[in-house]
Amino acid sequence: MNLMTGGLQVQALRTFETLSALGGDIRAELFDWTTKEPPADIYHFIGLPSYLAQVVELVREARRPYIITLLFGSDSSAICMWSAAIRQYLNSQVLRRSSRYNAVVNAQRIVTATKADAEAAHVIYGVDKGRIEVIPHGIAPEFYHLSPKPWQDRYGASPFVLCVGAIQRRKGQLLLAQACNALKLPLVLLGPVLPGEKDYGAEVDRAVQANAEFGGRWLQNLNNHDPLLQSAYDASRMVALLSASETQPISVLEAMAARKPVLLQRAAYTRDPLFKDLPQVSYPSLDQVVRTLQGCWHEAKPTRLSKEFSWPSVAARLQGIYRSLQKD
Repeated sequence: MNLMTGGLQVQALRTFETLSALGGDIRAELFDWTTKEPPADIYHFIGLPSYLAQVVELVREARRPYIITLLFGSDSSAICMWSAAIRQYLNSQVLRRSSRYNAVVNAQRIVTATKADAEAAHVIYGVDKGRIEVIPHGIAPEFYHLSPKPWQDRYGASPFVLCVGAIQRRKGQLLLAQACNALKLPLVLLGPVLPGEKDYGAEVDRAVQANAEFGGRWLQNLNNHDPLLQSAYDASRMVALLSASETQPISVLEAMAARKPVLLQRAAYTRDPLFKDLPQVSYPSLDQVVRTLQGCWHEAKPTRLSKEFSWPSVAARLQGIYRSLQKD
């Protein structure tokens, strides 16, 4: 079984690692453009940019079954979905730009992270619901059993607001830093500046430097396997993500697995049953964020997350799909 990624590299790598650890009768490989090995028995495309849609055509010519993991973004409203369906029709039928459309409609299975994305695949591409599998993003099982000790041994035991993710305007780290400064709350940011967001990153840096007098800091080079990053979740008082657009944010799943209070900005994705009961900032203004953040800081309520989101559970469900295609 060959894994090929188009933008969701972290999810592809974790899928590969977990499938390899599970062992069994299915051997996973990451696609390597430099080799000339015989075609794999099954291909799994994780993400589908235009260049991979053309690769799908080659897989179809080789008569190999394939799966596509699709990520639509966060807006699941009927108007947006039907608008996207019309655009897709114009692209594929009128303008003859049909490689992506053909790749999706001919896939043996479509995998989405949420029910909203599954509905979008059905509406936009006309994929039969029986061929769509909803399998959530996976998180490392370690997030269910964390300790604050590694973080506290290095940085002390004072609580803080935590925000994890690449620094970019869409995720609202600057607004969060400004709110923490207004309340004199320590903020810990974990994540690098996204390419193309240099100016925004500089604004965030100035705000975090001002937050340093309250105990805040910004670490840019920790990855999800780093015990220090994992420990930061457990050492924090709460986790905040003021993002305008997500599908199923990994940092929020990790926070919920660690049973930490979570604050979100209201957006299309927060209507998902998984997130809809979490505290939310109704409008991205400084006054709104300050008021809501202050309430969450003083009355923080723990969250929880089913272990169906852990990587072993996610990978086992994927194995079930691969085995079903072997039998077909």
